[in-house]
Amino acid sequence: MDEAQIRAENAQDQGIPAIKNGELTRRDHMRFTNELELLVKDAEALRLSYMKRHQARANTALSLGLLSLFVGASGFGWFLLMQGDIVRAVGSIALAIIVPVLLNIWASQTLKNYSQTYKQTFLPRLAKTLGGLEFHPKRGIGATLLAKTGLLPPHALYQSEDCFMGHYKDVKIIFSETRLLQKNRHSIFQGIFVLLEIPGAALEGHTILTAHDENYQKWRHSRWSKLQDVSFTAQNQQTARFKVLSDQPPAAQKIVTETLLKELADISELYDHAPISAAFFRKKFIFIMIPYARNMFEPSNVHLPVATRQHALHCKREIEQILQIIDVLELYQTPKSESSP
Repeated sequence: MDEAQIRAENAQDQGIPAIKNGELTRRDHMRFTNELELLVKDAEALRLSYMKRHQARANTALSLGLLSLFVGASGFGWFLLMQGDIVRAVGSIALAIIVPVLLNIWASQTLKNYSQTYKQTFLPRLAKTLGGLEFHPKRGIGATLLAKTGLLPPHALYQSEDCFMGHYKDVKIIFSETRLLQKNRHSIFQGIFVLLEIPGAALEGHTILTAHDENYQKWRHSRWSKLQDVSFTAQNQQTARFKVLSDQPPAAQKIVTETLLKELADISELYDHAPISAAFFRKKFIFIMIPYARNMFEPSNVHLPVATRQHALHCKREIEQILQIIDVLELYQTPKSESSP
């Protein structure tokens, strides 16, 4: 399938055939690859355009900056040596320094514009390419709901950006990049938050799974003191990392299967084996917290080839793992208590 055919099909379908009212679907690998190649090609064209603009401005700023320094140095020598005017001499050299600084700010504005255009243009397209997601640059999971998870460390500021939303078999999916900060702006968490919202009351109790051993040791007898440890049989080292706690252990044992732990371990592997945590709470929410210091959705350096392909493939794998969790738990099914007459 050549580029013209792919673009024609996309135009005719107004996006991607798998998309319908924000419904997230599993993508055909060949179709996804073709669409991704077009996206990367367009993103690379954008990068080259802004790179040329930045280089032009940088060259202009350098030339005018050197001229300003020459004139300023000449003025400094003239006023100091020929007229003995120290005030004007210092003023000349100060002006000569200020001009290059302003020119550099003017030149660097191109980089800021590139980042904004990339997010406004290509991340929404990336979201659709991933199977029907919507992209929101400044949205995220509500702070009030996050406070109910029992997982977040104490913090003063909560920042969320680059948020992707969609639905899969009636389960609402939200994931975004997140930072938790202290009052002094020191970061205490950076990574990915994932929230699944299930229609109906399908979950019992409050259950926490965590592979973060430090948090488990710190909070087991404080904020998690009302929860009981839930025993399970781990079949490998990856799933053995998890600790499980719940206020209703029998209900938790039905949910926390080896298959579920394996899916969570696979998500952890996507993020350099990050010690992820998850919470099942308020009857219909599943929250997954993934520490990950790298900012995934910022554009690459304007002087380097775009990393859109790597971002997309990484996101596609993450989404597939999330969908697998939904399938494993059969969360899209109506609970028996509601379906029975």
